[in-house]
Amino acid sequence: MNKTITLTFCLLAILLPVMGFAQTDGDYSNLLQFLKGDGAFEKWFMEVFTKLDNSVQDSAAGSALVGKAIGGLGALMYLGYMGWQMAAGDREWEITPMLKPILIGFTLVYWSGFVSMIQAPFEAIAEPGISIFSDIESEVNDLRVERFKKQQQLLDAVIKLKAEEDAKQEVIENTTEDADDSWFDISEGLDKLIQPIKEWSIRMEFQMQKLVAELIEFCCLSILRICVYLIFFIQKIWSYILIILGPIAVGMALIPGFENSLYSWVSKFININLYTFVAYTIINIGQQLIASGYTMEIERYDTLLSN
Repeated sequence: MNKTITLTFCLLAILLPVMGFAQTDGDYSNLLQFLKGDGAFEKWFMEVFTKLDNSVQDSAAGSALVGKAIGGLGALMYLGYMGWQMAAGDREWEITPMLKPILIGFTLVYWSGFVSMIQAPFEAIAEPGISIFSDIESEVNDLRVERFKKQQQLLDAVIKLKAEEDAKQEVIENTTEDADDSWFDISEGLDKLIQPIKEWSIRMEFQMQKLVAELIEFCCLSILRICVYLIFFIQKIWSYILIILGPIAVGMALIPGFENSLYSWVSKFININLYTFVAYTIINIGQQLIASGYTMEIERYDTLLSN
């Protein structure tokens, strides 16, 4: 039991200075990145999901072959049915209906280009939001590091001041009326010896309180991250499904009874591509609110530190 207690205090003696005594901006930044990640929205996730479209379009080549086969069969059925009606006199000779199989055939042959053509306007709409996000993310991360730095500075100042007062108070309480002059000579420096012990005790109490606050902040930040990541996840998964199965839906547009499958696919694909613009708009608004909160908190810390 005594060994366990001794080991626990040794670990606290090693870890608490790491958490409580970072001095340089690089130390604050590295410690904060280790504890809470590299930003409100971590870079690894944003980079992975923004590069996912290229691999999705490469995977769509295999399913495009199935769509071409279905489209070819549907084109034969469609043209045969239309030609039979015209030859029998049940329908006037028209060229416009004959263009539909040709257009769908070109769409299936150049499927990746067709998908990119639809995505291009929505990528252009989302591009300003992406650039704004990069700028705001850097600014918010700097404010986050500065806030963490001010927190540590204020914590150190409060702990030092409280430790000095507690040490002096303990010396006064231990001083009796019957003490001689030699005791007063010793007591003048005794508070300086007691102060480090008091400082460690107070620091441990403050660190526990700060740990609870950090856990609450981490939970709130995790909820925000999960909500944003979920939007991107749904958008990419649905986009992946539509791109992979799109050639089949387009090919079936030539089969009687499935004439609206092409229009249905296009409308769904347009809606899902709007998610990127909506997601970055929400992120940028949230980042502005976070930056405002950090700025106000830093100003309050500066006021307390100056006093």
